[in-house]
Amino acid sequence: MAKIKLVKCTLRSPGDAPAARFVPLREFRLWKYYMTHAHQKIVDGEEISIWVDAESYGEQPPTQARPLEAVMRVDLQYWDQDLNTATSIQRFFPLDDYDTIRDLFLEHFPDHPPTDGRAMAASKKVTETRGYYLHPRMPHVRDT
Repeated sequence: MAKIKLVKCTLRSPGDAPAARFVPLREFRLWKYYMTHAHQKIVDGEEISIWVDAESYGEQPPTQARPLEAVMRVDLQYWDQDLNTATSIQRFFPLDDYDTIRDLFLEHFPDHPPTDGRAMAASKKVTETRGYYLHPRMPHVRDT
């Protein structure tokens, strides 16, 4: 069972509608800094929970108290021409938006063969894994 700690947040430009983002917890602080300082975006509504691969659930996720949100994990291996090396990244997208986002996302990583004669496939390798973001447990509220 693959489990990855994620931060779900909203990202928006001033005056625009917010869009959901899923960022690995280990990268979140750097990502947030970059989005707010380099792109002047607003990041808020942060919550931490986990992403679990869909195979762990079988065909249908179980009914449970914690709501699930379908999220696609994308693992991308590509040749980074600036660094002159093969590299890999991992991103998460809401499943409902993935078909529209996919090509835009992949355009950020053009195919470049190694320039030093090393034998490597020039094209990217994309692995898509469907999964679920488990919303955090809500604390029990006592009636007073």
